[in-house]
Amino acid sequence: MTDQPPVDLEVPARAEYVRLVRLVVGALAASRRDLDDDRVADLRLAVNEACTLAVAASPTGRLRVACAEEPDAFIVDVYDSPEDGDGEGEGELAFALIRALVDDVAVVREDGTTRLRLRMESAPAAGWG
Repeated sequence: MTDQPPVDLEVPARAEYVRLVRLVVGALAASRRDLDDDRVADLRLAVNEACTLAVAASPTGRLRVACAEEPDAFIVDVYDSPEDGDGEGEGELAFALIRALVDDVAVVREDGTTRLRLRMESAPAAGWG
């Protein structure tokens, strides 16, 4: 990990807050990582899709997203995500789109929670890390 602390966001699990999360995550990635505008746009879209899935599946009424950095990547964890596309419909299309937009996607289950981990490979931006 880098010296930068992770950033945790928690907002009501409602569609109108997904845009806020997407903008914050995009701004963090753009300022802390060496990503061109197209890669940041891809990350924003992937976060939008992951958050939309989490809002629909949220058992708590809250949407939690955590951003962290590794030496070679920017990581976004979206909590209370469904475990995978359901084989049909919007969920499967969203998972396919997310997989196409980021370098790695993993479903992580631990401590009774499920989160979708998005990984965007990148170096730290000049002045960060």
